[in-house]
Amino acid sequence: METNDNREITFRVLEKDSVPLLLDLQEEAFAVLDDPDLLRRNTAETFGVCFNEKSLVLAVYRGKEIAGFGILYAAGKDGENLAYSLESCDDVENYVNVKLTIVRPAFRGQGLQRLLIDKLVGYAQKEGFKGAFATVSPKNNYSSSNLTKCGFEAVRTLVKYGGMKRILFYKKLN
Repeated sequence: METNDNREITFRVLEKDSVPLLLDLQEEAFAVLDDPDLLRRNTAETFGVCFNEKSLVLAVYRGKEIAGFGILYAAGKDGENLAYSLESCDDVENYVNVKLTIVRPAFRGQGLQRLLIDKLVGYAQKEGFKGAFATVSPKNNYSSSNLTKCGFEAVRTLVKYGGMKRILFYKKLN
């Protein structure tokens, strides 16, 4: 769905004090989901650990209004690192997770999720990471399609996040 919205698209790096905003935007997304299993509900603590030195939390704006956000999480050796899901990853600290991208319902269909993913991946490449991972519900065709359009490949199916079935996507970076 294309729109004639000519308000400028800008990106801003968010800091840890934006966790309440991220929680609000997440709840706005959950409010319109037909199936809550499409998305993993993150806590304030989960969002909080994403503000480390190598990670990036990025907001996308349409004009002055926040349209969504994306998180690139450098999990290091933490169990959240999706690189542990593939035996071929030699050094897990060289891989990052595109942890979450949420676009507010009023701004969907404008390609903003793909723009966020591309910005996050560009940052990861600049920082020298070898690859990026993401997980998506098998029922979430939009996110799966957007990841594929951004150069990710579905590599396997996992059970994560308390029993939720997820497709693991991977993109080689360097």
